Amino acid sequence: METNKDRKSLFSAISINRITAARFRKFSKNIGPSHSESLDDMMDFFEVTKIHPRSPIFRHYIGLYNYVIGRLDFIVALLREHEEKYHKPTYNMLAGLFDKAEKIEAKTRPLEETNIRRLTREEWELEDGKVSQEEYNLLKNARQKDRRKFSEMISKIINGITKVEPTFGKPYYKIDINFTELDILKRRYEE
Repeated sequence: METNKDRKSLFSAISINRITAARFRKFSKNIGPSHSESLDDMMDFFEVTKIHPRSPIFRHYIGLYNYVIGRLDFIVALLREHEEKYHKPTYNMLAGLFDKAEKIEAKTRPLEETNIRRLTREEWELEDGKVSQEEYNLLKNARQKDRRKFSEMISKIINGITKVEPTFGKPYYKIDINFTELDILKRRYEE
């Protein structure tokens, strides 16, 4: 290998394709200050590594490099997709839960701040939604009366059902009820 000190500044011409020469000039600008130094660096690289560009090992190395880079790009894309689908929604749900817990804590007052008042038994029962025995009995009687009316209405409807067998077609059932009774039924039991 010849060093720069041993070299004389004599130049020699090499015949190179015009397209390749333009490509080399562009490449040489990035490598070294002159075309000669760029060419020396490239030849030094190939001599030191003991490979040449057309060697099958070098091609295998480049193919493997491209394959690994492609797989790494796939893994990065997969991780980004996984983060978008699973990690961010979970994080948002947990953040929402913690925000809600903070809001609930802010709304609740400590026990010392609540006013304690004394109530009679009847006042407690009214606040708890309890009713007296008389009101309960009235409600119970009203429900029983309503059930009786309902069962009478249903039995009247059931007794009014007749089977009709026409000459042509399938047999069917007919309910004998007038429109006012049907309207009353609808209004009463729609709720």
